[in-house]
Amino acid sequence: MTKNILSTAILAAAGVALSASSAMAQNPNYAPGDIVLYFQQFGGSNTVALNVGSATTFRDTTSNIINIANIGSELSNGTTGFGSSWYDTSSLWWGAAGVRSNSTSLTTVTAGDVGRTLYVSGVRTALGTEGVANSAGWTVDSNGSMTSGANNIIAQNNRLETQSLVSTLVEGTATSNIDIQNPFNILGSPTNSFSVFPGSVLGSFGSGSFGSFGGQAAEGALDLYRILAATPGGVVDPGTIREGQFQGTFVIDQGGDVSFIVAPVAVPEPTTMSATLALGLVAGAMRRRRRVTA
Repeated sequence: MTKNILSTAILAAAGVALSASSAMAQNPNYAPGDIVLYFQQFGGSNTVALNVGSATTFRDTTSNIINIANIGSELSNGTTGFGSSWYDTSSLWWGAAGVRSNSTSLTTVTAGDVGRTLYVSGVRTALGTEGVANSAGWTVDSNGSMTSGANNIIAQNNRLETQSLVSTLVEGTATSNIDIQNPFNILGSPTNSFSVFPGSVLGSFGSGSFGSFGGQAAEGALDLYRILAATPGGVVDPGTIREGQFQGTFVIDQGGDVSFIVAPVAVPEPTTMSATLALGLVAGAMRRRRRVTA
C-alpha cells in the first residue's frame, strides 16, 4: 500500500512538472507567422532575436510603422550582445524571416497566406527611395526548396516559442539555430541562408550611418520580401509563384529602435510652408498687439 501511494505521488509530481514545462513552452509573445529579426556576428559567441509581430501586419500596412520595438539593450550588452558600438561593427549581420506553416496544401489559406509563404529579407545596398526596393529580389527555384525554406525558418524562429517568454531571445551559438541557418564562409561572409537563399538574406553593419530613411536615422536597412508557394483563391495580393514581392523596409537606429518604411515621409510643399509661416507671423503680431493695448 505504501509503495502504491508513493508511486502515485511520484506520478502526480511528474505530471505537474510536465504541465509546467509545457506551459513554459508557450510564449505569449510569439506565434507562427511572426517576423523575427535576428543578429549574429562572425566569430561571435551569441545571437540575438527579436519578434516584431505578425507578417500580415507588414504585408497589409499602407503607412510607415515607427518604433515597432527596441532591441538596444540586448545588442549593446558587452557580455551577451555585441558592445556599445554594435552599429559600427562590420562583422555584425542581421536578417529577417518568418513563415506561418510548412503545410504543402495548395488550397488551405490562413490570414491571406497559403502554407509555406516565406517572408525573408533582402540586402538594401543604398538608401534609394522609400517604398521602393533597393535590393535583389528573391526567386526560389522549386517547390521542394519552398518546403525546405519553410522548415528551416521554423527551426530557427521556433526557439522563441520554446526558449523564451518574451519577444526577445539571446542565446549562445552552441544552442541557437540562427548560425546554423545562416552560415558564414571562412572569409566571414554569409553564404546560403536556410539552405535556399544563396548569398544570404543578411545585411551587415559598418562604420558611419546608413542615412535618414523614412524620417528615421538608419544604421541598417533590410527590404522585406513575401514569396508564395501557390496562389489559390483567398490569397491576399497574389503574385507569381516562388517570386519575391517587395513589402517594405526595416530600419534600425543607434538606440536599437526598429521601424518599417513603406512610403515617403510627406514634406509640405513650398506654398504650404509659406502660408503656414505667414499665419504664424500674423498670429504672433496679434499677440504682441494685445499686450501693448493691455
